[in-house]
Amino acid sequence: MKQNQHCQSGGTLVVAMIAVLVVSSAVGVAYKSTSATGRLGDRSRDFVENKLAAEGALEYAYGIWKKRVQNYDRAISTTEATNGMTAPAFAGFNYMSAANQGPLNIQATDTYGKPMTAASATPAPVIVSLPDYPGWRGRSFGYVASARMQQTNSSGGTLSAGVKRRFQYVEVPLFQAMFFYEHDLELYKPATMSVSGLVHSNSNLYLSTGSASAGALTFQGHVSRVGNYYSATGGSAGSADNTPPPGAAAWSGGTMYPPTYATSEAAQVHQVSRYEPLGQNAASVLDTADTNPNNDSFREIIEPPVTGTGITDPPEIAKRRMYNKAGVIVTINGSTASVTAQNGTSLTATQITTIQSAFTDKNTFYDQREGINVDAANISVSTLTPVLNAAAGFNGILYIQDVTPKVSGDMETKTIRLRNGGVLPDTGLTIASQNPVYVQGDYNTGTTSTPTNVPANATGNPSNTDSPTVTGYTRKPASVMADAVMLLSNSWNDANASSSVSSRAASNTTYNMAILAGVMPGMYTPPVGDPHSGAAQYGYSGGANNYPRFLESWSGRTCTYTGSMAELFQSNVFTGKWDTGNIYVPPIRRWNFDTNFTTTPPPGSLDAVTVSRGNWSKL
Repeated sequence: MKQNQHCQSGGTLVVAMIAVLVVSSAVGVAYKSTSATGRLGDRSRDFVENKLAAEGALEYAYGIWKKRVQNYDRAISTTEATNGMTAPAFAGFNYMSAANQGPLNIQATDTYGKPMTAASATPAPVIVSLPDYPGWRGRSFGYVASARMQQTNSSGGTLSAGVKRRFQYVEVPLFQAMFFYEHDLELYKPATMSVSGLVHSNSNLYLSTGSASAGALTFQGHVSRVGNYYSATGGSAGSADNTPPPGAAAWSGGTMYPPTYATSEAAQVHQVSRYEPLGQNAASVLDTADTNPNNDSFREIIEPPVTGTGITDPPEIAKRRMYNKAGVIVTINGSTASVTAQNGTSLTATQITTIQSAFTDKNTFYDQREGINVDAANISVSTLTPVLNAAAGFNGILYIQDVTPKVSGDMETKTIRLRNGGVLPDTGLTIASQNPVYVQGDYNTGTTSTPTNVPANATGNPSNTDSPTVTGYTRKPASVMADAVMLLSNSWNDANASSSVSSRAASNTTYNMAILAGVMPGMYTPPVGDPHSGAAQYGYSGGANNYPRFLESWSGRTCTYTGSMAELFQSNVFTGKWDTGNIYVPPIRRWNFDTNFTTTPPPGSLDAVTVSRGNWSKL
């Protein structure tokens, strides 16, 4: 009996011991599991902290890089991006050594986005679509910034995390849009108009038509703006219904209707950030209040720089001045033309004489919009074309200016008039001037003698499908940049300039060129010194449909235009009020964006700039 009791006691003890062992094992396993989980949590936390520190370093690198590309005003090399850059310190973190991925790096990339090893390497340009600007393309110069950080964790080991991010410097040609406006872009009750290509305003959009008919004002491509969008009776993107452009209320009787869109307003109208024609925010470069005469407005682009003791020309502007970029400069003073070659252009004595002979004479006639007589220095483009084709190193940019001072007996405003411009140099031509420029007759169409050989002229281009050039001629990349650009038809006659508008009957005329010129803003008040000083405050600006200025009766006649229009500044010389009256009768507008500009823009075309950074990714 006692023996059985001892056996039972022993068995109970064994069971108890086994139970203790099992519990102890479970506790040990749980402890080890908890410890491992804790260590994993610590490592995960350490990794995240390292990653955040590395991301902070790249944010710092982006700030340095952005400032440097803006200062250089171009794509920069790896050395220029990193020279003298000190990586920021983060308490408790260290950068990995160069042997282990390197510290804080910025490297130029090739066309495939691969970092280039040479310190002197400059990124290879790649044509890209701009994700934040639908429909726009640019030349992208890529960089990869990278950083790897390490931190000592609680168990004494080391853990690192590395990240990289892509930076982009993108040059965006302005002449890839039908309309690019720095100021308000207005198409207010134009005649029936279909706008091809891109449209952009760095300010506000005012788009409406006076007709309820579908297609009265139609946009085929993307339309973007930085400011507000006013679209008559509105729509999903309209920010204020039935708001006319500044100064237009006085003649806005009747009903306004919104434009139509080839796809839909929601798909085509976008609000975007500014394009910067000077490479960085204009407010940081332009200043009318200081004493420097070289940084007053975007009009500096068409002006020669002012020189003198203590006067500087901001590099952002100097780089873009057409006077500085030109391969040939023609300066007219009185009846004399002088010629200067620069930027690699080489001219023989005979070529200089021929260029001088392209300045044929001056004519004085009355400009109805300006209400003044003007002196027009006549330039025969057909004389220039063969010599510019043969000129060694010519870059396609010709700057022409008339600097004749106003003196007693010669007080007329000085202007430039381009004639016989049907055939241009083989690689294209940009003509720039600080003066107003008249373009008389067909331009870049392939003929200087028989306008009716241009199909668009012969038919009047009723369906906007007739060729704007004669058979066998390929239109050249071309532009005209000036204080203002006036289009005179093939039938223009100086003798009728001061007569009634009915005496100035236009004929069908075709122009194939980009235009960069000034406008007169709505509600402009002529200041003291302006030729129109003392006049009442101006009304409506005339809008983009009147951006090129007309002086004839185009009633029933067609103006066929293929090109791109960029507006950056207010005209300083030609400040006459927009109106019709005795000034002009609007043409039938057959206007089209020149799609060739997307790959071959005119010589010396201006670029806006965008800078951006991509998403993070792990090294």
